[in-house]
Amino acid sequence: MTLNRTLTAFNTATASENRIHADDVASRFGFTGGLVPGVDVFAYMAHAPVALWGRDWLSEGRIRAKFGKPVYDGDETTVTADEQPDGSLTLAVSARGLDCASGTAWRTDDAPAPAILPEGDLPRPDERAAASPGSLPVGLVLGTLKELYFADVGLSHLQNTREDPALFDGGNIANPAYMLRRANYVLSQTVRLGPWIHMESDARLHGLITDGEQLETRGVVVANEEKNGHLIVTLDFTVSSRERLAMSGRHWAIYAPRQVREKA
Repeated sequence: MTLNRTLTAFNTATASENRIHADDVASRFGFTGGLVPGVDVFAYMAHAPVALWGRDWLSEGRIRAKFGKPVYDGDETTVTADEQPDGSLTLAVSARGLDCASGTAWRTDDAPAPAILPEGDLPRPDERAAASPGSLPVGLVLGTLKELYFADVGLSHLQNTREDPALFDGGNIANPAYMLRRANYVLSQTVRLGPWIHMESDARLHGLITDGEQLETRGVVVANEEKNGHLIVTLDFTVSSRERLAMSGRHWAIYAPRQVREKA
C-alpha cells in the first residue's frame, strides 16, 4: 500500500528566536529562504501512520524522521508512505524536485517504556549561557518545561501544519509534532542559541495528551560532538502528564551550523 499526500508547506516560525527560519538570516547562510521547522515537516510525516492505523498508534507507535534538505514556505510538498513487508511504513518528503526528509513509522514498539527523565530548573531567559560544548556537556539535565495543553492551541497547530483536525478530535488530542516541538523548547530555553537546525528525531508514543491536561517536557544531553564543521547536540527527552508518560525519544540538532561558525 502506498499513500501519497500533497500539501503547501507553511513556515510557522518566522517570528521565532531561531532566526534560521527568517528569510534574511537564512539567505546569508546559503538557503533560498527561511526554513520550515523540522518539527513541522515531522508533522507532515506523522499524518500517514495516524490516517492508516488510527488513534491506537498515538499510544503505542514509533516514528523516526531525518531532515536532509530544507522545505521552504509555500513549497508544494509531497509526503509518500510505503507499507513494507514487515508492516512498517517508509516515509519520504519531497519538494522542488528534491528529497527533503525520510523516515520510518512502526505500528507498535514492544520495548519497555523508559523512565521519565529527571527534572531540571529553567534559567531566566537573560541568564542562559551561550550554547557550546561547555554549556551542553553530556549528562546535563535540561530545564523542565511545564504547561497546560489546550484544544484551541492544538487546533491552531493542526491547521498550521496542514493536518486533518478530525484525526485529533478537533484539537482535543495533542498531535505528536506538538509534543516533539517541546524537545526543541527545553533545549532553547536552557541555553542561548543562534541560528540552528533540527536534524533528526526518533519518537515513541505512549499515551494521549488531551484538552486541559498538564504537559511536562524533560531532557538530558547524551552527546555533543563536531561533524563536518557542525556542532551537534543529542538529547533524550520525555513528555508526560502527572507522571504518565506520553512520548519519549531522542532528538538531534545542529546548534552551531558550519555556515554560522564560518561567518563568525
